Amino acid sequence: MFRPVTGPTLWLYILGALAASGVIFFVLQAIPSRLRKPLVALITFVAGLYYATEFFWPVGADGANFLTPWIDPLAQMTQVLQAFALGLGVYSLASVHLRAVARQRSGWGFSVVLFAGLFAIALTGFLREYRPNRFNENVFNFFFVGGLQSLDATMFSIIAFYIVSAAYRAFRVRSIEATILLTSAFVVMLGQVALGQALTNNIPNQQFAANFRVENIANWILTRVNSPALLAVDFGLGIGGLATALRLWLSLERGSYFDKEL
Repeated sequence: MFRPVTGPTLWLYILGALAASGVIFFVLQAIPSRLRKPLVALITFVAGLYYATEFFWPVGADGANFLTPWIDPLAQMTQVLQAFALGLGVYSLASVHLRAVARQRSGWGFSVVLFAGLFAIALTGFLREYRPNRFNENVFNFFFVGGLQSLDATMFSIIAFYIVSAAYRAFRVRSIEATILLTSAFVVMLGQVALGQALTNNIPNQQFAANFRVENIANWILTRVNSPALLAVDFGLGIGGLATALRLWLSLERGSYFDKEL
């Protein structure tokens, strides 16, 4: 069973990881620019090749092959890389907003609020985790639950108005397809509410007559028309995701990011 490392050993691991990361960073900086892209492409290909080989390689009686024991260590390495990516994102965000505050650009006050909220939630979160008491718990809840989550709920409630606006533009009767979409949506909404179901409540819910009840019509649209269409869309998304993954794996992707000099 895995047990987290604590005490001096934990700090030793942290210092060792930082030292190794610094060495790797300076080595990469020392590599000529023309060799950086091939190196990144090689590392990407080898990493993808490992997972593909581990998945397709035949397994033994224990359900594993010679590559399986390395899955967990590589997964932990992936978490470390994600942590570095998160730190890079925080650094990029801080650099942009610090410049905005220093130069007092339009809206720089929002950058100040961003930093205040970031440090307040981070500090109270650390205190709540490592110095647990009632006061730290309440202060963290004040900033996170009372502040951040309430703001998130407010943002999603505002998005509802944009959804209604988009639905109005989509459901305007301009063609046969729009008419079918509007009619189907209207029937499905009627079938989900008690008022709509009451309109056909007098129709027997058995044998052939049951097909004319609004809730049954709505269920038929959802399960026989909408679900196959969604499955087809999901299948297309899966094929597109696979194609994109292969292009990234083989370093064939092109664009403003991939074509820049590293």
